[in-house]
Amino acid sequence: MHFFIATFVSLQLMVDRIITSGWIGVAVVLAACLLLSLALNRLMIRVGPLLGLMDQPGERRVHESAVPRAGGIAVWLSFLACAWAGRAFLPQAFGGVLSQQLPAFTIASAVLMGVGVIDDRFGLRPWVKLNGQIVSAVLFFLLVPRTGLVFGIDVPPFLEGVVFVSWAVLLINAFNLIDGLDGLCGGLAAISLMVVAAFQAAGGDASDALVLSMMAAAVAGFLKFNINPARIFLGDAGSMLMGFTLATAASQVGGRRAVLASILLPIAVAGVPLLDLLLAVWRRGTRNVASQWRGGGEVRLFGADKDHLHHRLLARGMSQRKVVLILQGMAIAIAALMLVPMLVGEKGILVTVCGLTLLALFGLRHVAQVELVQTGSLIHLAVKRRSGHSTRRIRFFIYDLIVLTLAVWAALVLGNRHADGVLFSSGWVRYATAFVALQMSVLHLMRVYTRIWTRALPGEFLVVAAGLILGGLAAELVTLVLGKEADHGGWRTTVLAIAAASFLVLLPRALPQLFRELALDSAHRRLTRRNNHQRQWLVYGAGDLGSLFVRYLMDCNPLEFSGRQVSGFLDDFPPLKGRSLAGFPIFGGLDMLDELCGRYRIDGILIAIRNLDPQRLHDIRDEASRLGLEVRLWGDELESHVIPTEIPDAVI
Repeated sequence: MHFFIATFVSLQLMVDRIITSGWIGVAVVLAACLLLSLALNRLMIRVGPLLGLMDQPGERRVHESAVPRAGGIAVWLSFLACAWAGRAFLPQAFGGVLSQQLPAFTIASAVLMGVGVIDDRFGLRPWVKLNGQIVSAVLFFLLVPRTGLVFGIDVPPFLEGVVFVSWAVLLINAFNLIDGLDGLCGGLAAISLMVVAAFQAAGGDASDALVLSMMAAAVAGFLKFNINPARIFLGDAGSMLMGFTLATAASQVGGRRAVLASILLPIAVAGVPLLDLLLAVWRRGTRNVASQWRGGGEVRLFGADKDHLHHRLLARGMSQRKVVLILQGMAIAIAALMLVPMLVGEKGILVTVCGLTLLALFGLRHVAQVELVQTGSLIHLAVKRRSGHSTRRIRFFIYDLIVLTLAVWAALVLGNRHADGVLFSSGWVRYATAFVALQMSVLHLMRVYTRIWTRALPGEFLVVAAGLILGGLAAELVTLVLGKEADHGGWRTTVLAIAAASFLVLLPRALPQLFRELALDSAHRRLTRRNNHQRQWLVYGAGDLGSLFVRYLMDCNPLEFSGRQVSGFLDDFPPLKGRSLAGFPIFGGLDMLDELCGRYRIDGILIAIRNLDPQRLHDIRDEASRLGLEVRLWGDELESHVIPTEIPDAVI
């Protein structure tokens, strides 16, 4: 009997200790948040149609029947109910910064949810919705204690407010724009919430991690009904709530951290939505300028289109679930890269830089195709536009003068450890004057301001760079001759100044060429499968005329090739097989035609060889006729379209 009594007392003390520690209460609150979200989302599936909160099918929609868009209301109510209950009954577990900010979050998010619900029900103009987002962000900032920190640096309250409001509005719109597939926005938000929660838990802020986990639990309850095929959507109210929640949490977490963590954390929180927003601004901005130059209407920056990341992946034939998994995997990869330096210190920066470089190279080639083609088209229009040549020369002259001066200043600061005492010394003034004057003279003598840089060859850039090197060396010699002391920093400063000057002077002149080549890459080099609707052509001949043809592709408007694509080259010279010409693959000779037609959707052959043997022409036409392909000739005349001249029967 005494044994059972002792055992009972021990169990009772253990239960009391668990309850006192708060862990059981935390588990109950998280479970309650999940269950409440499940119940409210199920309720909103029925109540949403009664409130008129329905997402109708349309041109930009991927669903085929009306779906309630009231999931955001259910998530919001679930989180607030459980957060306030936890704050009241578990004060020790809910004693962090985010819990203290709960009243401010409740008021500000209520304003944002009101704007979102009205937009879901009646539709609001973009600027009205933007003003509502700004008001909610300003309210939150005014109602919470100010940290006075931005990126870990003390700043005035006004600047802190501007940065926070801008960040909040940016993230709100990023999640709002990417909400286009079942489970996408909610899944990305859940991943971001858990990333910030894990970062907080690793730093010892268990209370803030708990609050973020509660919002993740509320989102998980919504995702139960949002996975394809979805029975309920977040709506604009819910997607904006996701962005606002992450903006407030990440800003408070990052503002108190070091500079490195403050910069990397926002990217870790919303890498994919921010990328989608960046591409949307780039795409619509270039379309707007191109449309106005053509005399068309304005393309709104806040307008709608079907070129978001998820739309592009869907256009490649992927299912909704596969697209969602790909984008969520990308979000996890970006978050992992950003968290490496935050967890292991500055030693992890190299891993982050290498990873982001690889992602950027992959993204430019496979993700930003629409933007690159639009930019290439804009550059093509800029070349054709009649604008004052003297005006462009003056602008470039002023630009070069400014960047050369900045290059000298930056080189002095970086190359001289005691730069504070010599910033305005006579030696530095002599050197800066000689450097800028000689470099401007070199640019003028090399006729930099009369060249057509959008048509420049790589050798022209190398020649100008060599001239800048000689000009910098001459400036050093002149300074040494005129001054007894080289107090400007010596040859170290000269090398840094030459490098900075060459980069800054050549960059704006090389960017148009770079974008044109990338646009060509996106428009023509990507091989597509047979189920693609684009017409694919093979170019026969990888010699001089083939190279001229590639140059023609680069110089013309990429949009002229809509629905038509060059897949690669054919050439009967055996050593060329397996190599590439300006990025286009050389498959081999005419004997590869059957295999290529089986692998790709080939529609025709474009001959780019001068004085081709008549018998070879006959063989090409026979093979093309057997496979149902067109045969055309591309000659020396550069017409306005890709294939200007059809081969006459008499020639064959």
